[in-house]
Amino acid sequence: MPAPVLLALLLAAASVQAADKSPLRYVEKIDAMLSSTQQKPSAFQQKMGDALARQLGRPVQFVQLPRTRIMAALENGDGDVLCSYLPEWTPGDVDWTRSFIPVIELVLTLPDVKPPVSIEDLRGKRLGTVLGFRYPTLEKALGKDFIRDDAPTSTLSLRKWRGGRFEHIVTPRSVVNLHMHDGMLPPGYHAMTISEVKTKCAVSRKSKITVDEVNAAINALEKSGELAGILKLR
Repeated sequence: MPAPVLLALLLAAASVQAADKSPLRYVEKIDAMLSSTQQKPSAFQQKMGDALARQLGRPVQFVQLPRTRIMAALENGDGDVLCSYLPEWTPGDVDWTRSFIPVIELVLTLPDVKPPVSIEDLRGKRLGTVLGFRYPTLEKALGKDFIRDDAPTSTLSLRKWRGGRFEHIVTPRSVVNLHMHDGMLPPGYHAMTISEVKTKCAVSRKSKITVDEVNAAINALEKSGELAGILKLR
């Protein structure tokens, strides 16, 4: 049997097998202030969900929720997997995979403001942050001098920053990449890296999918080279 025909038959068989299993319910954070038609799905999260589901031999179902509900969905068994977080950012009664997703956290400064050289320069300065989100690097370095100005979402925090409510905002590079071409970022803004970490996936303890299975899927994606391409989408 020719190799292309054999490959097609194997893929078809895998699809049938996946259809027989319950879907991987992949939890994806959305902006609570915008409807699903007003915001684009994250290319990284979509590809990661698709790839993990394929490795697990399951179809994928994206569960889009605002940040304040994502961990509860896993704890209640309403979702299976949530990726690109850390326990110290979003604590919960869940299992965690190995670290593998790089996340760079930045402080952005308005164009007409002298940019900080180090975290110490931010002591006592009002910083744009997101309500309920943890910033361990700044909390540890600045202590009581870490002054937050919370917004419900990263989008609203960006709007407050651009409007001059505060001079500096804390945000991951993925948010900057998301708004690179939509006018949300003022020309000439300054960016300082404050931390680089590798994040994980949280796995619901009420899921039919175990953390060992998700780790095995991650390992397979890494070995095939597919993971490297997915991570470039962040």
